[in-house]
Amino acid sequence: MRKFGPKFEIEPAAVLEVAAESILITTADLDAPGPSIVYVNPAFERMTGWSRADVLGKSPRILQGPKTDLQIFNDLREKLRSGNIWEGQTVNYKRDGSEFWMEWSLVPLKDERGEIYQYVAIQRDVSARVEAERRLREAQAAERIAERARANLARYFSPKLVETLAAKDQPLGAVRRQNLAVLFADIVGFTRLSETLEPEQVIELLREIHGWMEKAIFKWDGSIEGYIGDAVLAIFGFPETGKMDATNALSCAYELLTTAGHWNQERTDKGSSPVQIGMGLHYGPVVLGDVGTEDYVEFTVIGDTVNIASRLQQATRAFDCDLVVGQALINAIEAENQDKNTDRFLERLQHHGDFTIRGRSQPVEIWTWALPT
Repeated sequence: MRKFGPKFEIEPAAVLEVAAESILITTADLDAPGPSIVYVNPAFERMTGWSRADVLGKSPRILQGPKTDLQIFNDLREKLRSGNIWEGQTVNYKRDGSEFWMEWSLVPLKDERGEIYQYVAIQRDVSARVEAERRLREAQAAERIAERARANLARYFSPKLVETLAAKDQPLGAVRRQNLAVLFADIVGFTRLSETLEPEQVIELLREIHGWMEKAIFKWDGSIEGYIGDAVLAIFGFPETGKMDATNALSCAYELLTTAGHWNQERTDKGSSPVQIGMGLHYGPVVLGDVGTEDYVEFTVIGDTVNIASRLQQATRAFDCDLVVGQALINAIEAENQDKNTDRFLERLQHHGDFTIRGRSQPVEIWTWALPT
């Protein structure tokens, strides 16, 4: 093995010729017309497609083009004249006009008197790295969008549906019409109650109520369409139509009111006033989809069925009850349970006959239920 001793000499020209990185040397003229190329190595020729004979005596600007970011050179003159290394990265162009990302360092060469007489540019084609970084940024941006979409879906749907919906390109799909069960629930006398509480207490009360409502709605495969002040609008049968949507909706209403009874007992034991929850349930055709503007879009459900459910919820005051159910929901429950006896399931409800809804020509046959006192 050859040993390097103190007399071993390195031939700089030979090193430059075999270097893997592109090396370009220019004159030290920074004033117009600027520096000219005095040397390029074979790696430069391979990287740019320009031969040594083509570029000698020419400006390094032959590598620049329409997409070259000239602003990166703003501090070049200051750094080089002060004897510092300058570094930059931008789009450059090969002889055939194709683009590539070049990263390079400019190093001043000084003579015995310390004066700069040439600049050495060490250049690298970093197109693959820039492309990989771009793809990584896009993937990270897509992941952030997916996380926001997943978080937004979690506002409306049970956890078991969120991952399935988030995996779809269009989780909620196009606007569509279908039958489903609609549940409206709100606090009876909320305005009067709010007057007795501090704003922070009102918010805390709503969060507590919405918390146990959400659990029950998701348990019975419902989706929360939205919170409207103190009211909650839930739907059963979306995003996928089920075989027991109406049955689940009434089961959910029973559980919500039973939970409300236990919750109110705890409030009473602590010296707080009970809070009455009124609910309206109906079944029928609705239209579902996104509404809004280009900047703000929100999923919603509209139609006569939604309006009736809202009116039935308001009717709990007139009938002094906790739940009012439209006959269409009862019919749907019976259709879903043709091979089962639904008497025990429906026996809590009391039939009230037709109920006239303001602004609607046809009355709605209704059933009611009041929590045991």
